[in-house]
Amino acid sequence: MKTILLLALSVSLLPAQDVIFLRSGESRAGRVTAAGPNLFLLEVPLPPRPGSPAAFASVSVPKSQVSSIEFARDPALEGLLESSAPGDLPAIATLWAAQLVCLDVPKSPAARIGCHYGDLLLRSGSPENARAAREVFQRVESEAWNDGDRMAARHGRLRAMLATGNAKDAADEAAGLAAITEDPAVLIEAKFLLAEAAASSLKTLLHDNPRWQEDPGVVPERNRLYHEALDLFLYPSLFEGAAAAAAARGLWGAIGVYQLAGELPNALECARDISIIHPATEYAAPADALLAKIQTTQPTSHAEKPEEEAPPQNVPPPEKPKKKNHENKKPKKS
Repeated sequence: MKTILLLALSVSLLPAQDVIFLRSGESRAGRVTAAGPNLFLLEVPLPPRPGSPAAFASVSVPKSQVSSIEFARDPALEGLLESSAPGDLPAIATLWAAQLVCLDVPKSPAARIGCHYGDLLLRSGSPENARAAREVFQRVESEAWNDGDRMAARHGRLRAMLATGNAKDAADEAAGLAAITEDPAVLIEAKFLLAEAAASSLKTLLHDNPRWQEDPGVVPERNRLYHEALDLFLYPSLFEGAAAAAAARGLWGAIGVYQLAGELPNALECARDISIIHPATEYAAPADALLAKIQTTQPTSHAEKPEEEAPPQNVPPPEKPKKKNHENKKPKKS
């Protein structure tokens, strides 16, 4: 991981270069290191000198002269975005700070880095990081050049709202988004946000009403939140060929709801589905761990008994002994 981080941060050492295409037909190759309201700053290599290390110079390129920019593919950066964890937050924060100036530049990786950074902040579980994530997502949503990146940032911002206690506002916005979109991917994300909001409300309700079964005023709301959360979490699994990550994420959310309800057999079934159907997702390992934990702590039900304990199949029952008919039996002659 350290090697990947060093490669990603030391962009000047990579052979690939960004190319700025000018309206005049000319082009300049180097590394875009900064962007302002009116110009780009391009780091270009100087002619090599024998016995001297590589040297670079910064060149200002007015935005008015630029027709487009072709950003170089960066395998180290791609690997970092795919494999990083909350422990890599300092390195991702450095990348985000460096790329932030290019957020509105077409084809720049800045928006992807920002969304990934926000996601890692949320995954860290820290309330302070959740607030920071909301700010990052808001910045990407308002400035990113690509509609897809802005939509991803919007989903991230709503998740950050949930994490910072603004569940109602996040749910209302997600419901409005679900009502107007026809994009399956956007709809799945909106429904997932609504599922998280319902699950959060259910958890709060159960915490505040530990004897909810005895309160006629609480039972209907508990049941509504329970079914709403499950229906929304399991929504991606209803579609054949749905994205494995979305389906596994929903199943994992359903596990949390079943655990809140004390329905461990149902949680076990969802964990099995993740393990068997979606083994390549990030939810497979925690599902396997939960599966093992539940199986070792819960008694085996009749439906889960080993095959050797099950009654034999296709074996006729033993014949009942014939009942003697004492009424028709004739007495022996003396």
